[in-house]
Amino acid sequence: MRDAMRLVSTLTTMSEDEAKMFGVSEIDRHDYVRLDPAKVNITRRSQKATWFKLVSVKLDNGTKADDGSPGGDYPNGDEVQTVEPWTPPDTWANLSTVALNAALTEIDAGMSNGQRYSDAPAATDRAAWVVVQRHCPGKTEPQCREIIRTWVKNGVLYREDYEDPIKRERRSGLRLDASKRPS
Repeated sequence: MRDAMRLVSTLTTMSEDEAKMFGVSEIDRHDYVRLDPAKVNITRRSQKATWFKLVSVKLDNGTKADDGSPGGDYPNGDEVQTVEPWTPPDTWANLSTVALNAALTEIDAGMSNGQRYSDAPAATDRAAWVVVQRHCPGKTEPQCREIIRTWVKNGVLYREDYEDPIKRERRSGLRLDASKRPS
């Protein structure tokens, strides 16, 4: 059936990972849906998903008692669901250059025990995202991880091997390319 169609879209409930990224609670995430182009043959493909939030709308169709006051057989009327456009929070919104540069300075300095911060997903005590969250407290863990990933991808931060004084082995840690600092 898909091959016979020119335009196909998918409608998907917000995933657990997306909810964490956007700061939406597990209970509320089911109120958000994403519309994606699944197959586009006759127009340019849009890379951006369109988000919607389910909202309740109270219909004014309740019944009244014989004297005209609210009551009767169906006093509350109906409430139906509809959708309204929703824009996910931007990871980079409301971040000051001062806070970003403070985080970068701390990451480049490394830890007080001589270890360097890491961007590895499994990093715990050396996790660089924690430094970003310390300087940007309104951001979620996934958003802070995204900031670190972007900095590594853009070369603001780079991985460099060093001799870990605690583990006594060569490890990879993050360094700052100062020429690429945010200005």
